[in-house]
Amino acid sequence: MGYLPFYLVAFAAAYALQYPWLLGLGLVVYLSRPWIPDPYLFFKHLRRVRLLKAEIAQNPENLVARRDLAKVWLEKRRPRRAIPLLESARRRAPDDGELALLYGKALVASGRPEESLSPLIAAAATNEKMMYGEAFLVAGRALDKLRRFAEAEDAFSRYVRVNSSSVEGFVRLALVRREQKDQAGARAALGEALQTFAHAPRFHRRKELRWWARARLMSLGF
Repeated sequence: MGYLPFYLVAFAAAYALQYPWLLGLGLVVYLSRPWIPDPYLFFKHLRRVRLLKAEIAQNPENLVARRDLAKVWLEKRRPRRAIPLLESARRRAPDDGELALLYGKALVASGRPEESLSPLIAAAATNEKMMYGEAFLVAGRALDKLRRFAEAEDAFSRYVRVNSSSVEGFVRLALVRREQKDQAGARAALGEALQTFAHAPRFHRRKELRWWARARLMSLGF
């Protein structure tokens, strides 16, 4: 590729400056990403969704197909489509920790944080280290939405003990401590976030860049 990406960016910027509305449109699309479909994910999963739906139609007892299709809907930010699949799967396998975790994630993403707590607790009870402690992270997000900050702090603290390489976990911990007026605790968590990012491998930094930027802004008083 060489310097081709730099040339393409330069040409695109020069063109966009002639049409400022393009820059505005790009900004609107960027800020709307959590609520609009991702075209890349649509085409990436198009064939897989079709195959999984066919498998479920042929065998309604196929828990693996239901779980995998639910994962696709969660990745595509369509949690409401995942919920009935997971509810059906959990009726057949009520003790499955992964299904409980996925169901909790879908409920939180669908704006139902209170309902998510029971399956998330069940998932953590099955295996605290499953998915690097993700049940604690999702439970913390749910509790944060419910403004139960002390409980959210406990959940995020448990999460970073399991997954000490998560910049997001430390930033979320700092946020709920700040809500409780624990400035010293918030500063300590931000310090951990920045230090974690500094020692992370390059591929991990790319995934955590947004949380590093937030930690930097918070450390500057924003």
